[in-house]
Amino acid sequence: MLQLKPLHPDLGVEISGCDLSKPVSEADFQTIKDAFFRYSVVVIHDQKLPAEAQASFLRRFGIPKISQRKEFHAPGVPEIGRLGNTKNPDGTPSAFLDRHGNLWHSDTASDEQERILGVTMLYCVSTPTSGGDTMFTSSVKAFDTLPPDQRSELRQLTVVHNFNKHNDGLLAKNPGSAMPLSAEDRAKWPDREHNLVCIHPVTGKSCLFVTPTLVKKIGDHAETESEKLAEELVAHATRPEAVLRHKWRSGDLVFWDNVAAMHSASPANYEGGERLMHRGYAYIEASAEQKAASAA
Repeated sequence: MLQLKPLHPDLGVEISGCDLSKPVSEADFQTIKDAFFRYSVVVIHDQKLPAEAQASFLRRFGIPKISQRKEFHAPGVPEIGRLGNTKNPDGTPSAFLDRHGNLWHSDTASDEQERILGVTMLYCVSTPTSGGDTMFTSSVKAFDTLPPDQRSELRQLTVVHNFNKHNDGLLAKNPGSAMPLSAEDRAKWPDREHNLVCIHPVTGKSCLFVTPTLVKKIGDHAETESEKLAEELVAHATRPEAVLRHKWRSGDLVFWDNVAAMHSASPANYEGGERLMHRGYAYIEASAEQKAASAA
């Protein structure tokens, strides 16, 4: 039987009593999915999850999003990518991205407005003794705790995000971590305009939806002013008391809702071993009834 243990007043739940390397019953999967939408972040410890099994579980949520960085795909499983600081025998990276530092974002900020509802799923293969934690905060709580006048103003605004701006910044801070994208791949990621305050398609809750490193424009503000506003909003969202911090251990599976939660790597450098995560994304399709309710 599945057991649920909330982890933070705003978001996060630990689920125990399941073995995801085996097929999950419809009833148990529905319990997991309901918990996912209620708590935004789900933690399941002590799993032995080959990439094929993780991809199968991911597909239960929706349509996998395949990373264009094929060199980091798990062998034979393109739905799952490798993330971390591991190296090939020739010294080149075998995982993307040796990322140190605080970088709050949503993984679907580079997608069309109608496709921002999605799950990111990380499985911990190996982890250092310190560093490499992942932090989460609720974009629902972030919006709800803003002053009423500001909430009304933000509801009227859109934000333009661009993946290439974000990716270029990452590679500049992490030289040698990956090859720059080709012109063909860059063309796949044009500007995306989103509502700065999104109505969650399933829960109907208002969510602050902004990723500072992708921001090109908010409302009629210039890019510099837009970046500043984005950073101020995320600083409010990530007040220390609002953050859930997950310290990884091998066998952890953690997955989260990219509309209702933002996440970031921890600022500490890795020490005492390699970090290797298996990462998957899937787009989640809301039902027609859910879409109608959220649009009302």
